[in-house]
Amino acid sequence: MPTSISGNVRLVYGNHVHSETYSTTASPYSNANEFNEYSAGGARALVAGSAIDVGTLDLSTQHEGLLIIKNTNAVGSLSVSVDGGTAYDISIPAGLVNLISVGPDHPVHVKCPTATESGAGVTSVTSAGVITFDGSSGAVGTAIMTGVSNVNSNTNDYLVQISTQGTGTVYELDGVTKKNLTSDYGASSTVNLVYFTGYRYTLTEA
Repeated sequence: MPTSISGNVRLVYGNHVHSETYSTTASPYSNANEFNEYSAGGARALVAGSAIDVGTLDLSTQHEGLLIIKNTNAVGSLSVSVDGGTAYDISIPAGLVNLISVGPDHPVHVKCPTATESGAGVTSVTSAGVITFDGSSGAVGTAIMTGVSNVNSNTNDYLVQISTQGTGTVYELDGVTKKNLTSDYGASSTVNLVYFTGYRYTLTEA
């Protein structure tokens, strides 16, 4: 049974506007009892990379088809691979969306392009939640920060958004409430930074 597919894409880039509308039908890839199959959801990508959840799609009889995916981070890009994780050729900036025709050969993989930082040194923190890292620590991106040493026994997890190399803002895990760490953190503190990229997606069968 054919499945209808339609949508519209609008890109505004400065003064340039490009709009496209499309509509078509797609047939089940191989098994006539399987149609209208799709997977939709959201997750967090880590630096190791992994295949997105295909839900009820049976990849032994179906192929991944059209993917719409949004990077839900406020800071930090999302890397996408359409060749099974061999290469991540697509980079989606924070807050943006991409529409990708996947094709039959390989499952889609996603990852956060920023590696974990262990034992990153802290230079200073402020009551407004601003944190400054020393040396080359504090790559641009969004991370879960955990205190390691000289943190007054505060080894809680916090979310940190680093929009400029070496300087970020610390939040509670809700990503909204700024965290004042001045009573626990100081110039000799060290932390671990586990970077991630949030995403939402819908993946259809071919």
